[in-house]
Amino acid sequence: MDFYQKYYGQLVGFHIHRVSFEDDEMGGSFPILHLRHPDGLDLRMVLSSDEEGNGPGFAFIEEDV
Repeated sequence: MDFYQKYYGQLVGFHIHRVSFEDDEMGGSFPILHLRHPDGLDLRMVLSSDEEGNGPGFAFIEEDV
């Protein structure tokens, strides 16, 4: 299975219950999506510019057609 499909696929079933922002030392803000699964598991999804966390990132919100 493709790495990214497996990695992001683990989020299926969760819903976003809160959004927050965490400041970094360079003056940016990392968007954080707080996720909750019906079974009670909570996760934080931090949007970064890359896998090393070198800066805040951006997620495109698009209609699923």
